[in-house]
Amino acid sequence: MCLLLGLCCYSVDGVLAGGGATYNMSSDATAAGGTVNLSATLDNGGGDISGWSWGLCHDEAVATVSNIGDGGGAANSTSTVSNGDPASFNESSIYPGGWTQGVVIDFIGCCVVASGTTGFLMATADYTVAGAVAPGDYSVEYCGGVLGSPPVANVVVVNGGSVPPAAENSGTITVVDVPDPEWNYLGGNSSGNNYPAGAGIGGLSVAVGFSIQEKDNSSQGANFPNETQGFSMGCGNDGALITPTAVTTSLGFEPDFAESNLYPDAWTLGVVYSFAGSQTAFFDVATEVISVEYDGTSTALAGVEGATTTPLVWNNSTGSPPVSNVVVFGGGSYAPNFTDGSIEFVGTVTNAFQRGDSNDDGVINIADIIWMLSEMFGGGAVTDCAIADDSNADGLNDAADAVYTATYIFLSGPAPAAPFGSCGSGAEQTPADCVSFNSCP
Repeated sequence: MCLLLGLCCYSVDGVLAGGGATYNMSSDATAAGGTVNLSATLDNGGGDISGWSWGLCHDEAVATVSNIGDGGGAANSTSTVSNGDPASFNESSIYPGGWTQGVVIDFIGCCVVASGTTGFLMATADYTVAGAVAPGDYSVEYCGGVLGSPPVANVVVVNGGSVPPAAENSGTITVVDVPDPEWNYLGGNSSGNNYPAGAGIGGLSVAVGFSIQEKDNSSQGANFPNETQGFSMGCGNDGALITPTAVTTSLGFEPDFAESNLYPDAWTLGVVYSFAGSQTAFFDVATEVISVEYDGTSTALAGVEGATTTPLVWNNSTGSPPVSNVVVFGGGSYAPNFTDGSIEFVGTVTNAFQRGDSNDDGVINIADIIWMLSEMFGGGAVTDCAIADDSNADGLNDAADAVYTATYIFLSGPAPAAPFGSCGSGAEQTPADCVSFNSCP
């Protein structure tokens, strides 16, 4: 900002008013070896200021000043203070333990930092932190009479006189401890797997995906994302209910090594993307890396109605020697954080039936063929047990079922799929598939 003073006359009272100025220094954080940018600002609570000088000191073993700026064209800064132009005189010097600034806004005294101005940007500086600095807070303080030859004083210029600022607020360089890379192993969840409560989950197969995601620690100075070179996994389950039967990788490329082992109550997997190191993978977002198929144990959950959830739990104890859950990065292994998965089974009450017995009379004969064709094409009576019409068990009720039953009865073709010959339930039968079937108790 610029204030036209007319004749440049100064008074003793105006000089004393300069004592209301406050120097401020900002703070920032980085990891050892990183860079912070700090700002030196001025709040003017006294008379109009036509210039200033100061020194800022820090521990030279902690950081070095690598660059100084004047605001880069920002309003309310040294770069625009003289009618939109930079100050007429702006001299900065860098020393091993700090830096100084001396400013004259304009030599004829017409432009000033007016009384009441706050947050005026005097200068900025980049500090490069040494690589071996321990985590902690390190002060950056205004230090008049210390830096330079002759030493630069901390003063503001008001009405031609120099006055020490009323307050000098130091800043802080915070050196943070950079965390190691972190990855999360995320177990999948499969819900709503219906089964006939009377029969149990035997014959039911469920696929579950497992994912990896790297934790973003970039706000703490860590690099993100990081290239992984491989991983190993181990995950357990309740062997009384389910058994893993297949592990399939889904990385989007073919790894050089992917070996899985299956147990009644767990599975393990080891993956190396490339023995030559040419293939890596990022997991900056949750990425499914494998799919595991689980088969329900015969008769398990028979007679159990409603929802039953069985957990899929990451573990480091499966195999001989045990397989550890780790992600490989930079040739080193990193233990992940775990989120377990689960499978939900829902036992539904279903009516027993006999496949192919479309007219519900307890026997399979030509009458069932006529019933099916009449139901499908002749506008005849509709069965209350649609699944009984599905002789070939393809999930559809169509002419193929009538042909299938006729082939069985008259041409010695294959018998209808189970349940056949006695009453029972289908493997994936729902209550709606068979509302009633009178010939099966």
